[in-house]
Amino acid sequence: MQITALKAIAELSFVKNTSVSEAPFSARFCALLCTLLIGLPQISAAAKNGQSPQTKEQISVGDSYIGPAACQGCHPDKYAGFIQTAHHITSRLADAHSIAGDFAAQAAFMWTRNDDLWFEMSARADGFYQTANIMGKDNKLHEHSERMEIVTGSGKIGQTYLYWKGNRLYQLPISYWAASGKWINSPGFPDGQAVFDRPVGPRCMECHATYFETESYERNVYGQEEFILGISCERCHGPGAQHAQFQVDAPDGAGAPHITHPGDLSRQRSIEICAQCHSGAGIKHGRPFTYRPGLPLAEYIEPEPHDTQNRIGVHSNNQVARLSLSACFQQSDDLTCASCHNPHAPERGDRTLFSSRCLDCHSAEACGMQPVLGHAIVDNCIDCHMPERQDKKTGVQSARGMDFPVMPEHLIGIYPDATQRFMARRAADN
Repeated sequence: MQITALKAIAELSFVKNTSVSEAPFSARFCALLCTLLIGLPQISAAAKNGQSPQTKEQISVGDSYIGPAACQGCHPDKYAGFIQTAHHITSRLADAHSIAGDFAAQAAFMWTRNDDLWFEMSARADGFYQTANIMGKDNKLHEHSERMEIVTGSGKIGQTYLYWKGNRLYQLPISYWAASGKWINSPGFPDGQAVFDRPVGPRCMECHATYFETESYERNVYGQEEFILGISCERCHGPGAQHAQFQVDAPDGAGAPHITHPGDLSRQRSIEICAQCHSGAGIKHGRPFTYRPGLPLAEYIEPEPHDTQNRIGVHSNNQVARLSLSACFQQSDDLTCASCHNPHAPERGDRTLFSSRCLDCHSAEACGMQPVLGHAIVDNCIDCHMPERQDKKTGVQSARGMDFPVMPEHLIGIYPDATQRFMARRAADN
């Protein structure tokens, strides 16, 4: 049991901005961990008293969260799949495993169009750093270094990095770009300038983390004593302390109160769980990290009109808006994001698997390309009906120009240009 406890400590992200092995855990957290693993003291005052927060006024700050590893004991299969997903790794502590960029030799440098400025990424004994090297007007080299402390982004498109300055979070100027496998200016950062003062606001962290202690959407001030990185179980099911305590105390077969099962919600409420992040920044109400699954999202984060969202470009933060315009969605009473995506399994890029879900409603014979492709059509509905598009609204600058991420289109439809490209690739492969 002690080994299991240590493993859970290593995996939990309830930590300060230090490595996990160095993180000083609070007494409350240690008591919580013991409760979950070996059935010791009560999880929290809220759990002990049987409280079930339902309004913004009743929601406490943080003490109901327990982290994803606490779910492992009762849900081992779901946990084993979930920790491999993009949601789980969309933010992590910065270390040799989580940072995708190269620190070796010339690969560690990023040159700009300004001959007097270049960046170097370095691995040091106490962590990983970005350094701006600036040739001043005094003909002396000046350096500005900051440590990479939090990695954001799952790595499919790239990663960007955050650092602490006191209790404030800031974005570092250099990111990693997966398409080239190289360092690049962070999104929105101008090439040829050393910018280290871009604040990272709570709305950004709400879409890259499960919990941060913070009071206002208007400031980048966070409590460093505890936070949960990654989008974990509790962002979709709600804080788990009360649920876990009940399962410790309750007899077998007593049910699962104090937790939200998205499948039991109405279609609108289920989709709103995903819309927290996949429906734009929205109009912010109240305090960050207080939305709970199953409650009306608009009372916490009010999504902007779909027309506004669709000016963003093909980006993950408007996928709900794009999907809602699709005939598949409009002609169905129960289609949700979870109809196509299993949040507990690593499915990214599996076109055959996603196509099989299209065929739950559609027949292969109904597709106009079936006479040409035959049975092979069942392996890839995606490239023709949800083609990848460049997101022209979210470019990154480099010394050679602009780079744009490529995202799958979530407005499911018929795209003749995409079908032509698909057929051309197929002919070339054959």
